[in-house]
Amino acid sequence: MPKNRFRERLWWLGSRRSSVFKDESQQGVIAIPLNEALDSITGVDPTEDLIALAEINSGSSNLSGLQQAAGWLIENMQLGVAAERVSLPSVQLLDDSGQLVEQQTGDALVWHCRPEAKRRVLLAIHYDTVFASNHPFQSCRRLETNRWTGPGMADAKGGILVIRSALQALERFNLAEEIGWSVVLNPDEEIGSLHSTPLLNDLASQYDFGLLFEPSLPTGELVGSRGGSGNYVIAIRGQSAHVGRHFEEGKNAVAKLSGLMYELDKLNQHQGLIVNIGFVTGGGPLNVVPDFALGRFNVRVPGTEQQTLFETRYAELCRGANAAGYELTIDGGITSPAKPETPAIDVLKREVGFAFEATGNGRPTWIRTGGVCDGNKLAAAGLPNIDSLGPVGGELHSDREWVDTASINQRAKSVVTLLHRYSQREFTVTDA
Repeated sequence: MPKNRFRERLWWLGSRRSSVFKDESQQGVIAIPLNEALDSITGVDPTEDLIALAEINSGSSNLSGLQQAAGWLIENMQLGVAAERVSLPSVQLLDDSGQLVEQQTGDALVWHCRPEAKRRVLLAIHYDTVFASNHPFQSCRRLETNRWTGPGMADAKGGILVIRSALQALERFNLAEEIGWSVVLNPDEEIGSLHSTPLLNDLASQYDFGLLFEPSLPTGELVGSRGGSGNYVIAIRGQSAHVGRHFEEGKNAVAKLSGLMYELDKLNQHQGLIVNIGFVTGGGPLNVVPDFALGRFNVRVPGTEQQTLFETRYAELCRGANAAGYELTIDGGITSPAKPETPAIDVLKREVGFAFEATGNGRPTWIRTGGVCDGNKLAAAGLPNIDSLGPVGGELHSDREWVDTASINQRAKSVVTLLHRYSQREFTVTDA
């Protein structure tokens, strides 16, 4: 595209004073109802629906609540295409006694529009929350004009309504006829997306890029890159013995676990690596050498170098304990690899910035964070994505969680502009 024509389109989108532009590839003037689509979003207040959805408890382990929330979403998303319920596999996890237990989850919800299109975009976010069915934080209330507090209003049910508002406007005004899109809402992100990762991995190769709707930061910044994270559990079995009579015959599982955890904690001094020992259990009567102990910990890695450092040292420690006669059962891993900036993500950042400016939101500030989300997994599976296009919110995972409801429509307008430009072949996304 000639430079002067590109500037003409920048002016048109940025000013929003005109609903037409000249396309040199076709005769005459083409009407583009982008302004009308954006105005249609302004005319709808999403707050009532957000309250209704947030007050359905969909804690990750509340299967009946997840089912109820899924029913609400199927009825109320109204994207013009049918929703599919996708059953997700159960997973086996170690409980605190070191036994494998089966964990179930709810259904993933999927909508496909124009799946035959050569260029496709994936929009995704989770509908589970961290708030269990017996948690006291179950209702929403207004804090000030556009600020509400409620369970999952920002993380991430507000993001679901951003998707809905954007796609309804996009389709009503035929602004993305040249591309296909799919929406995936999963029920297990807050517990690591262990059930839905196979689905996400399978979808990743079918799209050009992804948009995820985790909340923006409290002051509106967006996330450009993320560190990686994983949860681990280790169960150690030794040999019990009477402390007074046969102490030397015992193998103290609590002591062995404590030593191993101490060595892991020492890794916190290396290259930004974080190992947080979060839970330990074991032992019993004080005159018995304890034969069982279990520990859980979380690992945060800035990049692949630190991940390799951790995994190498952890394997060494486990082999050492095994060689000393202890039986180890281990589970976990870095399930959300670090998400660095790439040329493709740089393109998406530029285009998101343009869409924000064109819709009056100002050019966003991009930050790096140690928090993780499904954007990490999709990037690791090869799908470049921007993952913080949800509403502005803060104090997540607490009973003070809040959302700026006005930012739902603001974000939706930016998404409409972004996808319209992609449909018009204004940009391509590639790591080349």
